[in-house]
Amino acid sequence: MRDLTWRMGFTLMTLTALAVLGLNASCSPAHLFLEQALGRTPQDEIARYLAAITDGDRVAALASWPEPAAQRHDLLDRRTSVTDVLLARGPGLQHRVLDVTWWRTCCEPAVIDDPAQAGGARVRVAIGGGDAPEMIYIFDVLVPGGYWGDAAGNPVRDWAIVDVYPQGMGPLAWPVGQ
Repeated sequence: MRDLTWRMGFTLMTLTALAVLGLNASCSPAHLFLEQALGRTPQDEIARYLAAITDGDRVAALASWPEPAAQRHDLLDRRTSVTDVLLARGPGLQHRVLDVTWWRTCCEPAVIDDPAQAGGARVRVAIGGGDAPEMIYIFDVLVPGGYWGDAAGNPVRDWAIVDVYPQGMGPLAWPVGQ
């Protein structure tokens, strides 16, 4: 509840600041502030998934990692198996983001330095705690349909987890950079 109150206050403060400054949500980097205030970042998506894992809520965890649009049995199997492996590690799991590689998804996918223009994020996360040794997982989080950044007026993005896999395994949903 306290987190929700904080987010609502931060959102109101951010929107007020944007109005005072005469900015709108389509100005970069204004959309970054709004996404952070609204809890709509790749890191927020990962945190929601892992919070459900920590709570032992398989249904919520699977809902946080949507089924692929196309019937890809390999991705559906991975979604189920990774979730079950993490759930089996028990409550009390903790995580920390090690690094984020930002990707543009318009035109030719490529690594970029500007997260405001990114439509993809490949996030390395250390997961462990309690009796569970720390393991590194890769989260591929994308804006469904791609993100065109400046060319589309920098709208606020909706991110979605598309793949999660232990470090050392390859991606199935988004094989760029391999």
